[in-house]
Amino acid sequence: MIRKLAILFILITKTGYSQSTLEGKYCSVPIGESDVTCVNFLENNRFKYNVTGCLGVSSIGEGRYELKRSSLKLIFDKKEQLINSKVDIRSKPSMSDKEVKFEFNIKDQYGGPIFVFATDKTNGKDIGIDYEENKLILPKSDEKVIYEIHSVGYPSVELELDKNSDKVIDIILYEGQPQVISESTVKWNLTEMKSNEFKIGKEYWNTFRKVKQ
Repeated sequence: MIRKLAILFILITKTGYSQSTLEGKYCSVPIGESDVTCVNFLENNRFKYNVTGCLGVSSIGEGRYELKRSSLKLIFDKKEQLINSKVDIRSKPSMSDKEVKFEFNIKDQYGGPIFVFATDKTNGKDIGIDYEENKLILPKSDEKVIYEIHSVGYPSVELELDKNSDKVIDIILYEGQPQVISESTVKWNLTEMKSNEFKIGKEYWNTFRKVKQ
């Protein structure tokens, strides 16, 4: 009986971690030119989060964290996206009784055309838009459609458009604005925990190491 209890204690010790807080800044180990994710664990179970790549900081966020046994959960606060992008939507009467046409003119801050994806939020379908193929034809109705316009290196823009008239949508996107993570939860399963690092998988790049600030 004593031997069984001893074995059970060893198993619990190996599969769970007793601490409930972390302190300091931990960053993922970079592989080549891969992005680096950093989490700065603060007082009162608060954290700040950022992802940095070759184009600079691509994502930021903050919130509270929960460290329970073998899992680390990051619960992001609700934050507004910092957008300097400019959007101008002009409606005009449709020439058809059955269809409406959306014309997109999307450029960067220097006036150059940008290839983007328009994701239909109702079905998750991605539609490619560039300076030549820049028109969408939809069935005419009183409903609305929500598109998320996104491209690598630029912040995303969400548009809500009614489908009862043609539209011309002019968008200017500005580079270098990090995406703000809002009202999301990330859960990591911890495979190893030490005083100066933790792992969320078995591979080398799953390692987060404590860094000096």
